[in-house]
Amino acid sequence: MKKCLICSAQVNFFASKDSFKIYKCPNCGFGFTDQLKVNKGDYHRDEVYIQEAGLFRNIFQKRVDIINRFAKMGRVLEVGCSTGLMLSLFQKMGWDTTGVEVSKKAAEVAKKKGLEIITKPFEDVDFDQKFDVVIFNHTLEHLKDPASALAKAAKLLANGGILYIDLPNFGSFSARAQKGDWPLLLPDEHLWHFTLNSLNVLLKKNGFKIVYDERASGIWDLASPLEDLVRAFFGLKKRFLTQILTAIPSLILTRLKLGSDLMVIAKKA
Repeated sequence: MKKCLICSAQVNFFASKDSFKIYKCPNCGFGFTDQLKVNKGDYHRDEVYIQEAGLFRNIFQKRVDIINRFAKMGRVLEVGCSTGLMLSLFQKMGWDTTGVEVSKKAAEVAKKKGLEIITKPFEDVDFDQKFDVVIFNHTLEHLKDPASALAKAAKLLANGGILYIDLPNFGSFSARAQKGDWPLLLPDEHLWHFTLNSLNVLLKKNGFKIVYDERASGIWDLASPLEDLVRAFFGLKKRFLTQILTAIPSLILTRLKLGSDLMVIAKKA
């Protein structure tokens, strides 16, 4: 009998994809991929971050803007910072930045931006300072023990500091409708699958209270939707037509908080 990592309820089979089985808790909504091992080396998406730097800068700028609404400028730690693109946006604003990245290739790119990068797993790093912001941007779903990671983050936060988490939304309309065909399921990469409710339960257990959440889809998950439409059009990107066709449905899902991306900001309770 398989049990939920978050609330210990018995889980149900959700879907199969490739050689993996995904289970979902009927109580809190948390999901997990059965028998998937943690990736501890270079990440195949590193190249995507480099090739699509303009798109990801647009994505990350929205996150940086939201975080700055809730945090005073100081020290920021990003766990799983990849090529350091988001951290570089903070750096330009005057923040002191630190990144943790186990992919050596991505870490080297980040270091060339003048960023301080630690190339050990977050769980193994002994920090000698507190941070005003700790970020898990599409990282928590990859970690072996998300509960321990959040407990460590709580200890690292300075008084009044905030925790920022961004994840694929397992409670989104697309996840519910597409199940095993959901593009963001990625069962060969993601150990855990979070809904807002399951993430909230886990955060509460580790001394956090959510103060902001957003669940956006498509171009509405960007700082400037128009900028990316223009870039996609002139760059002859396939996503341009998709963005045009899905703009209205994505807006509706975003307004209903059923979008495919889940972001939260939490403070220590």
